[in-house]
Amino acid sequence: MTTLSRTITATEKATVKTGHPASPLWFEYGMVVLCAAFIFGLFLDGWAHNHGRVDESFFTPWHAVLYGSFSLVGIFLVGNHFRNVTRGYAWSRALPLGYMPGLVGVIIFGMAGGADMVWHTLFGIEENLEALISPSHLALAVGAFLFLTAPIRSAYARKQTSQSWREMFPLILALTLLLSFLTFFTQYATYTGNAFELLGNRPRDYWYYDVFAIAGLLITTMLMLGIVLLTTRRWRLPFGAFGLMFGINALLMVWLLEGNRTQYLLVPAFALAGLGVDSLIRILQPSSERVMQLRLFAFIVPFGIALIHLVTLMLIGQLMNGDGLWWQIHMWLGVPFTVGIAGYFLSFIMTPPAIAASDEEQR
Repeated sequence: MTTLSRTITATEKATVKTGHPASPLWFEYGMVVLCAAFIFGLFLDGWAHNHGRVDESFFTPWHAVLYGSFSLVGIFLVGNHFRNVTRGYAWSRALPLGYMPGLVGVIIFGMAGGADMVWHTLFGIEENLEALISPSHLALAVGAFLFLTAPIRSAYARKQTSQSWREMFPLILALTLLLSFLTFFTQYATYTGNAFELLGNRPRDYWYYDVFAIAGLLITTMLMLGIVLLTTRRWRLPFGAFGLMFGINALLMVWLLEGNRTQYLLVPAFALAGLGVDSLIRILQPSSERVMQLRLFAFIVPFGIALIHLVTLMLIGQLMNGDGLWWQIHMWLGVPFTVGIAGYFLSFIMTPPAIAASDEEQR
């Protein structure tokens, strides 16, 4: 009996698989499509808050889409986790590498969702900026961040074997969703929704508009550059990836903050800026080994994004009513230069200068 017990135990140990299961392409596509549905639900709920469509109940159509899409993400991860456990993988490694934090994010989001319902019952429904700063919503954001970035962590851990759109699209879409997630939660400091305030005659309290526009350009371009630097450090994306990324993000942000339909004319400008980034990557080939090219790239990208945005605004204003920007050249050229300098310094985080060896180490 003891011998039989030892044999069974040895057999059970032999069937336990080490490491993480592979991450097939169907799994990556499935996860990123469900995450895209979640981001749509997030922006739909944000649109409702921004346009006065919320009421005094937690159970709204907007929440139904948001939490329904989240449920699909949770079912997908939990189902695959259970399937891999039955195949012999340990509980702590039963999802492809990079996806276990995503499962933790699903748990956090689910718990925060219950807390959010209680929060709404006790304190009412948030509107405008309140919805971004509410503690229960920030807890939801933590959980969402963990599962939204799972495809990125997975791709980061794998060796890149292809630059084709078919193989890289899940990563490209995941990076687009991450950028949109970040700009959603910083929409109070984005220039996309309030850009048209710079058109026409200069207002009397123009100092406020100056500060708001500068902060919006600075924060948003640094978020975009952060995604660009992360990507160029690790991957070589197919041409057009950043054009698609910036275009989708601009479309979502204009929809979220839409004041008038003319603002949608900004979307092609951002797509064009993204194509400019795609071109610069191939011309300069920035990397940790090509530091001068990297520094130049980190300056040109935010400078170009800001300048293209302002030039587009100027052209739209001329077409609409014959008035361009009320900013003078000191501002509309100086602000892009300022964000370019910020981008230049951001490149030092990606690739800091080498530390010289001490005299003692040299000996």
